[in-house]
Amino acid sequence: MRSHHCRPRTALSRIPSSARHQRGFSMVELLVTIVIAGIVFAAMVPFFANAFSRTSEDEVRVDAAAIAQDRIEQVRLLAYADITDANLNYSPSPAASPFGDGRFGSSYTLVGETRAYGVTYEVDPASDATAVQKHITVSVARPGSSFVTTADTIIKNPAEGRELSTAYPSPSALPNLSMTVWFDNWTYVSNPGVYMTRIDTRPTPNVTMTPPISSASPGVIYQKPTSSNQQLVWNNLTGGPSYTYTIYVNSSMAGYVLACPPFRLWKSGRIKFDTYPGGD
Repeated sequence: MRSHHCRPRTALSRIPSSARHQRGFSMVELLVTIVIAGIVFAAMVPFFANAFSRTSEDEVRVDAAAIAQDRIEQVRLLAYADITDANLNYSPSPAASPFGDGRFGSSYTLVGETRAYGVTYEVDPASDATAVQKHITVSVARPGSSFVTTADTIIKNPAEGRELSTAYPSPSALPNLSMTVWFDNWTYVSNPGVYMTRIDTRPTPNVTMTPPISSASPGVIYQKPTSSNQQLVWNNLTGGPSYTYTIYVNSSMAGYVLACPPFRLWKSGRIKFDTYPGGD
C-alpha cells in the first residue's frame, strides 16, 4: 500500500535545479540588445568625432609653435647684417638662388606632410645693419584655420659698444611715437602723479638722463589722471634702440612709487599699472 507521503517522480523533478536556469538568450532578446547597442554607439559618434577634431587642432597648434621656434633659431644663425625683412621674406619662393639656402620664405612644410604652414617674418628695424638690436617676430598661420602662432626674439648687434665711426654710425631713431598709460583704478594715483624718464643708451661716453618728460606742457614734470582723463598719453617720443624709457606712478594704496621695467619703443604702445598691488 502506497503511503500518501510518497509521490512519483516526474521527468521535470529529475532535472537538476541549476540546469533549469541555464537557458540561452532568445532571438528577440538578442535583437533588442543589438538595437540598444547601436543606439548607444550612434550617440557616441559625435563625441569621438569632436575628440578627433580637437586632437587634430592640438597637433596643428603644437606643430605651428614648433615651426615658429625653429624659425627663430634659424634667424639667430644668420649674420647680423643679413637679418632683414627682405631676406627672410624672400620672393618668389623657392627662387633660383634663395636666401639662406631656402631655409626661409613664406611657407613651411613639415617632413612627411603635404599641408603647408604660412610663415611671415617681421624685423624691426627692417634693414638697419647698424641698429643696436633687432626685434624679430615670426608668425605661423595654421593651414585650414584663421589662428596664427607667433614667437619673437631680440638679437643684439655684436658691434654694440664700439666707438661710433664711419662703419658704425649713430643708430637710426624712430620719431613721433606715443605711450599711453592707464590704471586698474585711477583714483589710487596720488600726488604728484605720474612721470616718465628717458636715457640715451647710444654707445658714447656721454650717456645722460634727460629731465622727466611730459606731454602736458613744457616744464611740467608730472601728470595726474582725472575723471575726465583716466589715462595719460605721452606724444612725440623718439623710439629706436638708442633710448630707454621708465614710467613711475605714485600710488596712495601701495604707499610707494611704482615703476615699470625699463623699455625701448619700437612702435607706439600702451602699458597698464596695478595701482593697488596685492589688493582687490
